[in-house]
Amino acid sequence: MSEQRLAALGQAYLLPQNAPQADSLAEVFADSLWAFISIPSNYGETLPSVRNLSVQLPDDQSFALYTWAVPHENGTFAFHGFLWNKNWKGQTRLVLEDYGTEDAPYRWLKGGQWVGSICYDILTTRHRGKKHYTLLTLRPGPTYNTKYIDAIELDTRADKMHFGSHIFNIRATGDEKYQKRPYRLQFRYSNTLTAAVRYDREHRGIICDHLAPSQAELKERWFTYGPDFSYDRIHWNQGKWEIQESYPLIRNLDVAPTNNRIPTNLDPDR
Repeated sequence: MSEQRLAALGQAYLLPQNAPQADSLAEVFADSLWAFISIPSNYGETLPSVRNLSVQLPDDQSFALYTWAVPHENGTFAFHGFLWNKNWKGQTRLVLEDYGTEDAPYRWLKGGQWVGSICYDILTTRHRGKKHYTLLTLRPGPTYNTKYIDAIELDTRADKMHFGSHIFNIRATGDEKYQKRPYRLQFRYSNTLTAAVRYDREHRGIICDHLAPSQAELKERWFTYGPDFSYDRIHWNQGKWEIQESYPLIRNLDVAPTNNRIPTNLDPDR
């Protein structure tokens, strides 16, 4: 299985004329991708020509995360993912299962479950000699999109790894109020707009558009939310992510993800 063949299979289920067969064509793509990553020498290949797929690795290349979405005619998406960790004992590759979004901030997910989304960056932070991996992801939806700041804890075996972590010392991001310490952060906004959630080295943190409704009376109707031209900064401090609201950002940020290997036909800028 070559990268060029994967690219062709990945585009097949996205073509409008193939919409009725999208799910079956997507299965062929998934099976072919699984065959590709079953070859050890393919570890670390980012497959830039496979434009329906996002392949992300942390700086130390300790694991590879493959995520993609299959659009449905009703405007919804099915989310898929594989995780490859060549250092795991026993099984080194894992099929991910979309848990969905119900109570997403509070779910500590094991057994290959994850909040289905397209990963566009992986950040590595350290505290007391331990590495922490933070994921920036996008979940498009029919009326609003959601960006997540998630986490993955690998452990030594596939059946022990999980998504989500208690590294977020944050109880609110704009109108997103967390009832308890979250395992991940979420940012919901209209799918007709763009919103930045991206790491910026100059500012040493994750710069986020502050999101607000188009009218005050539409609070928590997420399809009305968009940037209000102010910013928040989420920064790493003593083993936790913390938030600095109304961050004095001098220049506007490019809202595109920091890594362009994300499916462009799903409007990743959102």
